[in-house]
Amino acid sequence: MDFEKIKEFIRKKDYLVSEHADEERIKDKLTMENLEEAILAGEVIEERLDDPRGESRLIAGKTSTGQLVHITIGTRSDKPVIVTVYKPALEKWIRGKIRRRRSTQ
Repeated sequence: MDFEKIKEFIRKKDYLVSEHADEERIKDKLTMENLEEAILAGEVIEERLDDPRGESRLIAGKTSTGQLVHITIGTRSDKPVIVTVYKPALEKWIRGKIRRRRSTQ
């Protein structure tokens, strides 16, 4: 499912949320509206189209209050599934969109 199709489902509020994603959302004090805003305003920064667990996309987007959020979305039963949610750590991401290389020391 391409990103534009995913956004259509999000606009219609026709998607699923994993238990893990809901726990992470609550831990990070994010609402479902925050996630929807971030997805609709966001961009795909990684695609995992050949993952044996099913294709997924990592989306970076901002809420209406400017919080940067990462959301992994997969597909199940022809619907998008929010798999996990987190606020990206500065030590792991450059501008919230590019993974920092791990030190080999």
